[in-house]
Amino acid sequence: MSKTAMKRLAFPVLIIVGLLVASFLVPVLNPDYDEITQYLSDENNKVIAAPPFTPEEMPLLGSDRLGRNFLLLLIAGAKFTIFAALVIAALRMIFGFGFALLYTFLPGSFTRPLKGLGESFQYLPLAIVVFGLLAPIEGAFQGGALPSGRYFFIQLAGIAAITIPSLGIYLGEEMKLFMKHEFVDVSKSMGANRIHLIRKHLLPQFLRHSIVLFSEQVSQALSLLIQLGIILMALGGMKVAEFAIGFEPSNPVYFSETNEWAATISMNIQQVFSTPMLVVVPLILFSILILSINSISATLKKALIDSDLPVKKKVKEEKKSTERAVHSEELFTLKG
Repeated sequence: MSKTAMKRLAFPVLIIVGLLVASFLVPVLNPDYDEITQYLSDENNKVIAAPPFTPEEMPLLGSDRLGRNFLLLLIAGAKFTIFAALVIAALRMIFGFGFALLYTFLPGSFTRPLKGLGESFQYLPLAIVVFGLLAPIEGAFQGGALPSGRYFFIQLAGIAAITIPSLGIYLGEEMKLFMKHEFVDVSKSMGANRIHLIRKHLLPQFLRHSIVLFSEQVSQALSLLIQLGIILMALGGMKVAEFAIGFEPSNPVYFSETNEWAATISMNIQQVFSTPMLVVVPLILFSILILSINSISATLKKALIDSDLPVKKKVKEEKKSTERAVHSEELFTLKG
């Protein structure tokens, strides 16, 4: 990889690594970062503010409805958001690649219906599908039968499983086109079996593509997490904070054990008009993270995939120039 590509990767990677490091440091340096603050008082012990606090009352971003420092919550929850996106993308790639290998060697009578089903599935709102799939499990979590950590990993598996077929069909179609090359036909004629074709041809070809595709899947996973947060489904689940100040059953206050960014959107979506910062700031952080991932993806694509194009173009130009030279020599050659 060139030095230019490394420089382009440095800044977005630094942003992601910085978020992860800060996310792990917050609980260590400030163990009470999620402590509930019932009110703020002045020097005379007079109550001057109640949650949610403004940025002036609790720097830098104010607080949520429980009086917890919103900036520290977001930083501490960054690791869960990034970890969730990486795990979802990894599950999609691993099982999607396996699905693609099966799809590649299946006869056309099986792959044509699967292709049509996969293409139609792409138009479904995935957030609604995931919500319907996980809704029964949400009931088990709310009833206390399912711990938050286990529910977190079940949600990751469910979100990843939704898009595995469509991703596998996409990769499978690309593999089918690749298998039509002449050198693959030569290997088949020499007795190469499927394992040999996969190990010697498919894996080397699609390894670089999978690196770029993985980064794209991370961005898609983050986008899906935003949608789930807006429709009130948070990773790890949300619980009603019965210990909140001014608790009313008609206006419950929610909290999350993970504090990941989609959860903060879910917890505060009802405050979007009264305290828009509680929703806008997580969305901005999501945007910065997605922008960083997309920048990494674009750089990797240019370095690992598009870098072959100039070479191929140069070979074609050299071939054309050689043909022109031969043709010009023939003009001045007498043929008997």
